[in-house]
Amino acid sequence: MATDSFVSDGAHSGRRSLVWPYAILLGFAGLLVLLQSLPLVLPIGAMYWDALIYYDAIGRIAQGQHPVIDFFVPVGPLEYYLAALSNALFPEAQPVLLTQWIWVPVTFPVMALILWDVSARGMKPALGLLLPFLLVTALPFNVIDFYPYPGTDAFGIYNRHGAHLIYLVAATVLFVRSPVIQTIVLSVVLMSAAFCKITAFLAAGPILLFALLLGRIRILTAVATAVICIVVAGAIELVTGMVSLYVRDIIVLATENTGALLPRFLTAASQHFNVLGAGGLLACVLLIAALAHQPAAEARDEGNRLVRILDADWFWVGLLLACGLFYETQNTGSHAFIMVWPALLAILLKPTAGYGRFAIPILALVAFTAAPDISTMLHKAARTAAVAPGYVRVDAPDLGPIGQASVKDVFAEQAERKRQIYIEHRDTYEAIAETEALPSFLQFSDHDYQFMLLEDMQGAAAAVKRLEESRGRRFETVLNLDFANPFPFILDMKGSYHVAIGADPYRALPPMTEKTFEAVAQTDLVLAPVCPVLHSRKLLTAHYAEALAGHEKIELTPCFDAYLRRAAP
Repeated sequence: MATDSFVSDGAHSGRRSLVWPYAILLGFAGLLVLLQSLPLVLPIGAMYWDALIYYDAIGRIAQGQHPVIDFFVPVGPLEYYLAALSNALFPEAQPVLLTQWIWVPVTFPVMALILWDVSARGMKPALGLLLPFLLVTALPFNVIDFYPYPGTDAFGIYNRHGAHLIYLVAATVLFVRSPVIQTIVLSVVLMSAAFCKITAFLAAGPILLFALLLGRIRILTAVATAVICIVVAGAIELVTGMVSLYVRDIIVLATENTGALLPRFLTAASQHFNVLGAGGLLACVLLIAALAHQPAAEARDEGNRLVRILDADWFWVGLLLACGLFYETQNTGSHAFIMVWPALLAILLKPTAGYGRFAIPILALVAFTAAPDISTMLHKAARTAAVAPGYVRVDAPDLGPIGQASVKDVFAEQAERKRQIYIEHRDTYEAIAETEALPSFLQFSDHDYQFMLLEDMQGAAAAVKRLEESRGRRFETVLNLDFANPFPFILDMKGSYHVAIGADPYRALPPMTEKTFEAVAQTDLVLAPVCPVLHSRKLLTAHYAEALAGHEKIELTPCFDAYLRRAAP
């Protein structure tokens, strides 16, 4: 029961099957363009500041800087170039929507090529691949709840992008038959995955390896794809030097994230046990069904029998689950297991009679494998849409689209109460930070914290403009001693060269170099948020302390300190 033996519902319809899939794809693309053209306000979700990292890069790119070359990035540089392009096209787009959809200019044409090949064998496989892909592309929600209250998910957006690219790899391997289309699609997707998130590229590796070994990808196709990728990467390296620098940054990140792989596997497996449990059981039942239906003649041909046993539904379900689990260890909660859907679709497209007495258990397990993630996203989307009209918008006119966010009124009130406590009892939070504890275990997921962060950024932005007026001085460069630094975008300034964006001092803060030291020392304005004082913020301040020795420290606002570079005489 090889995976490619699905039933065609319209083999004689030819390219007429393309009409509906293409119409849906184009219509959906038009809808995304419309939604990004409107200044929509959406509810804040856990870790909204993950979207702000992109605006740090957008602001820097607008000022002539380049990811990897001029500043350290936690994931691939193409993430940020696409974000800058989207912001140029849709300057009023809501940040979560903009960042969720930055890969559409790549993924939709790739999906169109896949549809061109697949639709020749019927409408069902074409729509079966297209509709789930559009759903996960459209909805800015993770499949894990990081907070009990509804809101859009900005956490790990880049992980969702990588998962969508791996989905295209799985769809190509299992459904595309044209060597030319396979070569084009795999070349585009693999280069995209490498420059999106390197772990997406690595997770796709076993899929491609077994596809080659089992004959789903021809050797010539594999060689052509490899040559294209090497030539493109080589050209980028010759022109920009970016590839070698990117590899260096990957090594730095890998060095800072060693020793935690097994706990991450356990965490990812426990969080997604609903999918992994059902999917693993499905693979086992499929294997039993495959062995039970092996003809006696095939049993005498051991080589052929081995290939048939491996190139079967049970193997692809199991392999895609394993690749999804590996990918999910890098940032839990994303769309990793959507890559299993092409294998599930192949099962659904076959006559159930081929599974004999195992048909009903197999169909039930397919449903249990596919349903949890999709139902979770739809549920979160419905909750968020229902409550959004009654939420309180952030009052932050200087933040531009970054301020197009809202929270439940109780969180807005909570933010105001907490801010006063943070200001009046700063020493208490200094003491908490010294213990390396957080004021709240869910500090960065708390909606009131993310809301307050935006309001405090608004206060800081307004205060910087007043400071420039009072001192008659224009600040040219800015750095924020926090995880996210959208101030280059907000204030239309250059960000400090050679510093990390998405500066997590525990995972993504490279060692101080001479270039970084000089860049920070020459930065005109360094901001330090203190509402509240946090251990991570203290670590960042300590990391750059020597470079800031020549700066003047002032209280910019009650929630922001500032370090001003002393002007040359």
